[in-house]
Amino acid sequence: MSVSVQDSQLLVCGPTVHQTCGKNIYLKGYCFHLDENLREIQHFPKNQPECPKQLSDIVFLIDGSGSIKRHEFPQMKTFISEVIKRFENTDTQFALAQYSNEYQEHFNFLRFKNTRNPNTLITPIRQLFGATHTATFIQKVVRELFVPAKGSRSGASKILIVITDGEKFEDKLEYSDVIPEADNAGIIRFAIGVGAAFSQGKPRQELNTIASYPPSDHVFSVNNFNALKDIQNKLEDKIFAIEGTKCSSSFQYEMSQEGFSALLTPVGPILGAVGANDWSGGLFLYGDPDKPAFIDVPSSTKDMKDAYLGYVMQMVQVNGQSSFVVGAPRYQHAGKVFLFSRQNLQWQKTSELSPKEIGSYFGATLCSVDLDRDKNTDLVLIGAPMYYDGMAGGVVYICERQVGEGECSQKLRGAAKQPLGRFGASIAETGEITGDQWTDVAIGAPMEDENRGAVYIFHGSRRSINPAYSQRIQGSLLPNRLHYFGQAIGAGRDLTGDGLPDVAVGAQGRVLLLRGRPVVRVIPTITFTPNEIPIAAFECQDQDVLNKEVSKATVCLTVMADSRFTQGSSILNTIQYKLNLDPGRMRVRAIFNGNPDSSTITKEIKMGLKRHCEEYRIKLPTCVEDSFTPINLRLNYTLIGDPIPGADNLQAILSKDSSPIFTAPLHFQKNCGADGVCKDQLKTSFNFSGLDTLVVGLTPELNATVFIRNDGEDSYGTTITFFYPSALSYRSSATGDRGWPKSLLLTMRNVAIKCASTPSAEDDPMRNTTCNINHPIFRAGAEVKSFCKQVDQGTVVICVDVSTKYVNFSAGQEDGNQTVEHRYEVRGLWRYPCTSFQDCSVAVCKTIRCNIPSLGQKQPLEFSIKGKMGFQWVSQTQQKKVTLVSSARISYDEKIYTQKEGLPQNQANTVVEFLEPYNYLPVIIGSSVGGLILLALIAAVLYKVGFFKRQYKQMMEAGDGEVAGSPQQDSGAGPSSAATKG
Repeated sequence: MSVSVQDSQLLVCGPTVHQTCGKNIYLKGYCFHLDENLREIQHFPKNQPECPKQLSDIVFLIDGSGSIKRHEFPQMKTFISEVIKRFENTDTQFALAQYSNEYQEHFNFLRFKNTRNPNTLITPIRQLFGATHTATFIQKVVRELFVPAKGSRSGASKILIVITDGEKFEDKLEYSDVIPEADNAGIIRFAIGVGAAFSQGKPRQELNTIASYPPSDHVFSVNNFNALKDIQNKLEDKIFAIEGTKCSSSFQYEMSQEGFSALLTPVGPILGAVGANDWSGGLFLYGDPDKPAFIDVPSSTKDMKDAYLGYVMQMVQVNGQSSFVVGAPRYQHAGKVFLFSRQNLQWQKTSELSPKEIGSYFGATLCSVDLDRDKNTDLVLIGAPMYYDGMAGGVVYICERQVGEGECSQKLRGAAKQPLGRFGASIAETGEITGDQWTDVAIGAPMEDENRGAVYIFHGSRRSINPAYSQRIQGSLLPNRLHYFGQAIGAGRDLTGDGLPDVAVGAQGRVLLLRGRPVVRVIPTITFTPNEIPIAAFECQDQDVLNKEVSKATVCLTVMADSRFTQGSSILNTIQYKLNLDPGRMRVRAIFNGNPDSSTITKEIKMGLKRHCEEYRIKLPTCVEDSFTPINLRLNYTLIGDPIPGADNLQAILSKDSSPIFTAPLHFQKNCGADGVCKDQLKTSFNFSGLDTLVVGLTPELNATVFIRNDGEDSYGTTITFFYPSALSYRSSATGDRGWPKSLLLTMRNVAIKCASTPSAEDDPMRNTTCNINHPIFRAGAEVKSFCKQVDQGTVVICVDVSTKYVNFSAGQEDGNQTVEHRYEVRGLWRYPCTSFQDCSVAVCKTIRCNIPSLGQKQPLEFSIKGKMGFQWVSQTQQKKVTLVSSARISYDEKIYTQKEGLPQNQANTVVEFLEPYNYLPVIIGSSVGGLILLALIAAVLYKVGFFKRQYKQMMEAGDGEVAGSPQQDSGAGPSSAATKG
């Protein structure tokens, strides 16, 4: 169901009214126009359209007069042939007649029935030439072709298509004599005018007279015969029967679902028909209830198929002129929005807009917004609830009312991490919810929070909608476990009688009414008496404690409410506020004069729509060092509305544009003379505290004494900046008697100096330090001096790197040489230039002097000393080991440079050792002879002891004797037995 409300009228539509035609069920629509008492004013359409007829008899009556050129006539025949081919395999019959001032019937329905080949029937046709008697031969066709004798069928739709290139000429009959006869015969007539003359004037009127009503649906005009092919699809859509066709566009209004969207406008009710023309869609404008006008995108635009034009629509008004923004969310699977305006008494498409995202359902919801309620549309909101970018589930585009390319500069989005939320599924103008005179909008996201849903409120501004939502109403927080909360929204009207706009929100099976709350504004003001702290009140004059009352603060709160709220006199609010003096400072300069004294005061009051004021006295407890920065008095407040009994306990709410923090400054009086403009006169000079010579690296500190004096009026923000080489670094600054002369001739107060060095890069040759002199005010007649810097120890060093440590020679290498290398590195810590000289002399120790023209800061410079060491030279020394020593020393002009650690020097040593080969031959001979003698001695000893004699025979004989004399027990048996055998 769709609903449209305007003033006290209501338009309610049901777009799915069924109509049964034979075996087919068609979806039409039905709408009721109701008054404020819900009584019917009228309904649309007045009668359901007749079921489409399945049989059609079509006659082509073509102009063959002499005004048609020879090459154009074949083009017209080709057009007719192509139209006939589109109706193959249908119950549609054709006949063809040609006319000029003569008439010729080329074929009738009977012949077509027998020979359905259009090429066979049309190719032989020749042009007649002559005058143009259109009215006469329309009458002849009505009387002689649409008859049963020529094959015309009873119950079939009778269609006459007249193709002409000009006005009738020399014809005795008028159209008024012919057209009523055709109407009585029930013949539907289409007029096709070829040529530019039919765009307007009398020729156009002639086409309108020939064609059936309304002419917008039955008249076609093209510039030439070659363009006839461009209207084939549209002509086919108009005359094609529904059943038994193979045409790609067979439905016209049978499935229109008229009333899918509805809109009450000054020009009449408009009903969206998304199913018209094979769901290309369109609009029915009921300016005349009996003859509605159908508005669509031309059927020649083939990409409109299944676009659902008329899914939603909104009216755009500019200076009293009305246009219509219409959505087609299924256009090319992305969606499109069209703007229709009235031009030359007809509604035409004037602009269009489509997104880049596929599947976003762009144009599924629309909302025209009048920000300042001047009856001129300012913005058009276009919803794309299926939009998805990984995080957002739906988006609403903020577009200018022209709705053209590049006119949508902003987007509205819902809460993050709701990729399936369908944000933008419903959009409604809520009116002025906040009471700030700008129209607000409500946007539904019915599938957020796992299909519980949510509704967002966005506030309007002077030129657009604030992209940050001000309120998110979650369906999960409402009772009854709602689902799809925000699927539909109706807003902008007072439904409770309290003068405030309410919002009706649809959910699954329920409608909830969200009441508007009274919005109050708090206007705080703070005034001081006197409005400046006098100089006499804060000058210390050598005292630390002042305890002076310097001003009186009057704090006022004014509460105002939306004048539309009928219960405004019953509003009561609880306001808690806190006053804070000099907030944000570690040491406050002012306090409230009370018991006890404090820099903060907290209070709670109850008040309605009125003004409430309180007074507070301010004093300075101690001497003020900073009398340049004003003392701020900050007011923080909160407002809680009390229940209003007469409005069902509604509670007022603080307006979003009412800042809960208000700050008022209390300034110090300036000592700038009568004109109030301070004109200082600064003078400065400096010296290095008696230092004549600075030795870099030896002088630990460089003290600079700086004199600054102000001979004019007070100077504000006085600074002095020192620039110096990066070898120096800032240490400290001092004033007073810390070893310095008295630096201040001001009797009122001490002078403060605060210095800070600016960070610099390591390779930056210069540094700087800025000092604030008695910030923020350097008083008239004040004088200050002192400054101190420390010297960086930029020294020059020398170091030894890898060198040859050991070399040896052996006997037999008399002709051998070895290389000895000593390496030195010089590194400078600052860029000190070197003078150029060289003096080399030869002695027992050879000295080499080399100048260093330039040595970069911290860049090493290497020296290598290489020499050949020979065996003969080493042997002449008659020493087994010799040490080669080299040393490196830096010298410089001591009148220009200095070295704190003394003269840097280093040396490198290489040990040379003489090795003689050892003769092993005597050792070998002696060892061999000694071994042989030792072996002979060992053998002699073994012989003497009988080591080499054989004992086996005696052992055997001794064994036999023991066996023979075994009965005798003779202790000497062993030896005697041996003797006997011997």
